Amino acid sequence: MEIRQFTYVNMVAECGSMTKAAAKLFITQPALSNYISKLEEELGTKLFDRSVTPMKLTFSGEKYLEHARTVMMQIDNMEREIRDITNHQTGRLRLGFPNERIIYMLPALLPVFHEKYPGVRIETNNAPGVRLLDFLAAGDVDFVFLPGWEKRKGIVSHPISHEELILVAKKGYIPDECLLDSKMRIFNWDHISDFPLFTLKKGHALRSSLDLLCERTGKIPNICMETHSNMLSCRLAAQGLGVALVPEISMEILKKDLDAEWYHLLECPVTWDVNIYYREDA
Repeated sequence: MEIRQFTYVNMVAECGSMTKAAAKLFITQPALSNYISKLEEELGTKLFDRSVTPMKLTFSGEKYLEHARTVMMQIDNMEREIRDITNHQTGRLRLGFPNERIIYMLPALLPVFHEKYPGVRIETNNAPGVRLLDFLAAGDVDFVFLPGWEKRKGIVSHPISHEELILVAKKGYIPDECLLDSKMRIFNWDHISDFPLFTLKKGHALRSSLDLLCERTGKIPNICMETHSNMLSCRLAAQGLGVALVPEISMEILKKDLDAEWYHLLECPVTWDVNIYYREDA
């Protein structure tokens, strides 16, 4: 067995194509195809179903890759631990962020990190929350920064900051009769269905929080558009096209550019923790 085998099979599984995998591995497609075929011959079983596009793992391939990823993670952990022991702080750290959170978190984190660990290369991956935790479980990232999410076996979380979820609208768009307290800017959630609502697609932490809030209050929102961007939702709401449910940080970033105001959702603010996640075995 060679570590290269694991790397090659993993890349082909991710890409679903010998050609694409070969390009990422910086080898020729015939060389990669020949290597995988020889490996399958040695194992006495097919790892990939080549009759479909994209290529899929066979059951044997799934089991092979499951064990291969475990070995790859163990080797990665060993190398990192040795570097820590010898204080030889080099290597790479792979971080996962939701699509927009990376925009305001990474610039705040990176200068401080690079000053302390100049020899460590940072790689990033951004996607919706569900996908990020899938990447983490598969060993494709080392840490994920994500608002409160469901617990998963084998994944540890620690809170690093606290945010309020708020409702954004164009100034004067929401009448006073839809507010519980106009001075304190507290929105009456009973009126949420009265306004077109911009929110994120399912799979994002924010959308899960909205769905949970609606389930608890028995209110059905009038969702007019689902997006992948809190900032886009804010900008659409600021045009008087509806309201947007976003984390407060989104409005904090955009408030100088928008003719908009924000409201607390309830008398008791609706908040969530932003957590850092990592694998328990890492």
